[in-house]
Amino acid sequence: MRKVFFALIFMISVTDAVHAANDDTQKYVEECLSVIYDPVVDVTSAYGKLKYNYTKGKEFLRRETEEKYKASGLEMPKDFIPIGLTKVRDGFDFSLTVGQIEISHGYKCVYPEKIETHLGYYVPTIYISKDLEKDSCLYDVALKHEKTHMQIYIEALDYFLPQFKKTADGLFKTVGVKIVEPGQQADIVAKELNAEYLQKLQQKVENWRKEVEIEQMKLDSAENYVLENKLCEKFDKK
Repeated sequence: MRKVFFALIFMISVTDAVHAANDDTQKYVEECLSVIYDPVVDVTSAYGKLKYNYTKGKEFLRRETEEKYKASGLEMPKDFIPIGLTKVRDGFDFSLTVGQIEISHGYKCVYPEKIETHLGYYVPTIYISKDLEKDSCLYDVALKHEKTHMQIYIEALDYFLPQFKKTADGLFKTVGVKIVEPGQQADIVAKELNAEYLQKLQQKVENWRKEVEIEQMKLDSAENYVLENKLCEKFDKK
C-alpha cells in the first residue's frame, strides 16, 4: 500500500511540474505576441504557358501514360493505345522569414516575419501522337480529350487557391511562435518553426493533388475511351 501511495504522490508531482513548465512557456509566448506584428503573407500563382508537342510516337505515349496510371494506383488496360497525353508539373514553393527578439529572463522568441508561398503549373504540355493524321477524327478526339484535361487542371487550381490562401493567412494563429530557452540554439528552434509552418501548407497541397488526379482519372476511364472510339467508328462508317 505504501508503494502505491508513493507512486501516486510522485505522479502528481511530475504532472504539476509539467503544468508549471507549460504555464511558464505560455507566459513567454504571450509576452512575445504582445510586442510583434502579424507576419506579411504573400501568396502567388501561375498557370504556365501551354505548349503542344506533335513529335512523340506510341512508345513514348504508352510509357508516360502507364506511369500516370501507376502514380494513381491503377493499372493501364493492356489493349489501350494512348494517342494523346497532358503533362503538367505543379510547383509548390514556401519560404518563411524568421525574426528573433529577446524577452524576459534570458528567453528569446522566434517568430514569422513574412510567409511567402507559390502554387502553380510549370510547362503544361499537350502531346498528340505523331502517327495521327491532322484533322482526322481520332486527331480531333485526342486534342479535345487533352484540352479537357488541361481545363480540369485550371479549374482545380482556381477552386483551390482561395482555400490555400485562407490556410496561409491563418497559419500564424494556428502555429504561432516558438520560445528559445536559455542554453538552446535559436537557429535550431527557428528550423523547427519553419518545419511546422511548411507542414501545415504541404499537407493541404498534397490532399489537393490527390483530389485533382482522381478527377483526371475519371476522364481516363476505360468506359470513356470506349465512348470516344465509338465516335470515330460512327464517323468512319459515313
